[in-house]
Amino acid sequence: MNQYGRIAEQHWREHRPQSVAGLADPEEFFTELGVDVQLEVQARWSGERVAVPPASLRESYLERVGRLQQSRLEVEGEVLRELVLLPAEDDEDLGDDPFLSPEEAAEEQWREFHLLELIGGRSRAADFTAEERQRLRAGAVPRLLQLAGLSDEVLRAEGLL
Repeated sequence: MNQYGRIAEQHWREHRPQSVAGLADPEEFFTELGVDVQLEVQARWSGERVAVPPASLRESYLERVGRLQQSRLEVEGEVLRELVLLPAEDDEDLGDDPFLSPEEAAEEQWREFHLLELIGGRSRAADFTAEERQRLRAGAVPRLLQLAGLSDEVLRAEGLL
């Protein structure tokens, strides 16, 4: 298990114990999640590294190293927040968010619950109607859709898209 898998396991055991208890093989799940996070960080960071801003062409070696390191840390933080550092199971923050209407908060809670069920293997994309699959896919990052079995490729292969 890599560093991201260990971070995920520690976070989930502390904040999402019911989700961990529902996993058939937690070791395998966190190992795979760690690899997925690592690949996503590499993919995003590579894309940012290639897109070199014109002003950076005049930077010194140390400035470039610092900029790239900062960029990697930012990408790593984004990916961890999206795939690993999910809210605690008893977190009521969505309901308290002043920017979300009660309907939007309920929708976000519904999406989070069902995406976790899909990722944990406790449900399948075929268990949902086409409209519900669209609701689950709305706003999700591509890697999360792959983990949940809701990517275009998976849905096409199952005849659901």
